[in-house]
Amino acid sequence: MPRQKNAKQIVNELQSLYDSGWRKSIFFVDDNFIGNKNKLKRDVLPAIIEWQKSHKYPFTFYTEVSIDFADDDELMTLMSDAGFDRVFVGIETPDPESLKEANKYQNIKHDLEKSIRKIQSFGFEVQGGFIVGFDSDMPTIFKRQFDFIQGNGIVTAMVGLLNAPRGSQLYERLRNENRLRGEMTGDNVDVMTNIVPKMDSNLLVNGYKSLVASLYNPKNYYKRLKEFLSVYKVPKFIKSRISLPEIGAFLRSIFVLGIFGKERKEYWKLLTWSLFKKPKTFSKAVSFAIYGYHFRKVAEKIAKPPKIRKRIPAT
Repeated sequence: MPRQKNAKQIVNELQSLYDSGWRKSIFFVDDNFIGNKNKLKRDVLPAIIEWQKSHKYPFTFYTEVSIDFADDDELMTLMSDAGFDRVFVGIETPDPESLKEANKYQNIKHDLEKSIRKIQSFGFEVQGGFIVGFDSDMPTIFKRQFDFIQGNGIVTAMVGLLNAPRGSQLYERLRNENRLRGEMTGDNVDVMTNIVPKMDSNLLVNGYKSLVASLYNPKNYYKRLKEFLSVYKVPKFIKSRISLPEIGAFLRSIFVLGIFGKERKEYWKLLTWSLFKKPKTFSKAVSFAIYGYHFRKVAEKIAKPPKIRKRIPAT
């Protein structure tokens, strides 16, 4: 039975965070925040909007949604008005057969590219979750994933190897097929899987590493970022005033990224484009440039050799 909070509870929690001095982003922890759309539209979001307006929008919010978020213009407008500017979507893969394996039938029913673009145009960054290593994945999946992520401006693409969590149908099926290697770690960047894939293991691991490295190569990352910003609509609640910490971060980014970083060429090209073509996105461009540096470091960690696990015998 899903656990729900009412508008009063949520507003009280926001007030508590506000009173404690918090003025940054807040994550609404929910596997699918839009599961009860009527309750959101009627109760929760209007209350959040009223509270945000009365406090001059001290917070931005992000959460997890399903791809059918793109089907509801009213809901997207309300969430944007409430201060949501990021949503995580479990896209998983552009391959229909692999989506069937993942039971992502709502993704199959949607034009994923059109849906992503629409969500972005309402003022949301789409953070995408992707998986490689499904039984139906062919060696071409790595290029397909790369082309999909690049072409749709998914700046933050969280790509992982398929793992089977204990208690899942996938875990039981693979155990019966003698295709389990221990338990999953829950660490998305340890380049480990607890399944024996149908694809050659070396091909899978090397393809995964190559995919992540390509996505966060500075040239590709900044190209994808520009693609996103060209579609992105800056929400009305975004303040034009820049805070002192933001100014400090920008100045540090000039030295770390613009002078000494390997991405310095792409960094200056992006900021120049943003400043003259879409000036309202300039602060966003700077923020994402800084995130890109972090993502590249994660990609470098992923490039390290993986550990090997033993199989769990079938029962």
